[in-house]
Amino acid sequence: MNLMVCMRGEPDEISFLAEVAELEAGIELQSYGVIGVQSARDWETRFAQHKAICNQFQGPIAVHGPFIGMEYIHIDHLIRDVVLHRLDMTFDVAVELKASRVVLHSGYNAEIDLFKLREEWLKRSVEFWQREIRRWADAGIEIVLENDIHASPDVLIQLVNQVDSPSLGLCMDIGHQHLFSKLDAAEWVRRMDHQLFHIHLHDNDGDSDSHWSIGRGTIDFEPFYAAVMQHVPEATISLETEDKVEVKIGDLRKLATRFAPTRHWGRASS
Repeated sequence: MNLMVCMRGEPDEISFLAEVAELEAGIELQSYGVIGVQSARDWETRFAQHKAICNQFQGPIAVHGPFIGMEYIHIDHLIRDVVLHRLDMTFDVAVELKASRVVLHSGYNAEIDLFKLREEWLKRSVEFWQREIRRWADAGIEIVLENDIHASPDVLIQLVNQVDSPSLGLCMDIGHQHLFSKLDAAEWVRRMDHQLFHIHLHDNDGDSDSHWSIGRGTIDFEPFYAAVMQHVPEATISLETEDKVEVKIGDLRKLATRFAPTRHWGRASS
């Protein structure tokens, strides 16, 4: 099992990098999605903070890209052009940070179900990712598509299967699954199976996306852990709680005790 801890790049996180390395874990760099996209300066500030972390940390790096409004096949060509420009910027960031994996949301939203556009969305998304994934693969970077409002993982599984690239997989966010799906978390794992590369681990009470520490909410983690170990023991568990960094490192220690690291992926070579 590979382990990661999510960091925003704040100065107080720097002092914990050595401990993350000692635990044989990696870092998922975040906050482009909300904090970093509100101005050009915010983006550059976030990027500079992430470069500072990468200069002091030699372990595996992942990046969580922007997600609000990121509809890669948006019907409006002007909006689509802006979204793809932001995706280009994310690619450049991932290459410079030597990330081996980038987490993106799929762009699936409630309007797709409202207007019965699921099949059209799937068709166009497959066509898009069959083209798009090539440059990421050439750079040695995997893309993992994360669930958000999905009631089941099925459309994401169909998308990844039809694109059929070893560089495109799935990220299961268990907090989102707990909020939006009646299927239990273990069933999500069973359905995703070998397409599940990455897991976002945090807790909530089923009412809001709280990103609490493990055990504070109502998620039943034991059947989920068992399914992960049975079906995808090589997947990466990324601790995505919104706690003080010392609390997150404590939770990371507990995960490291429970799951032996495999470290099958590291820095991109480009």
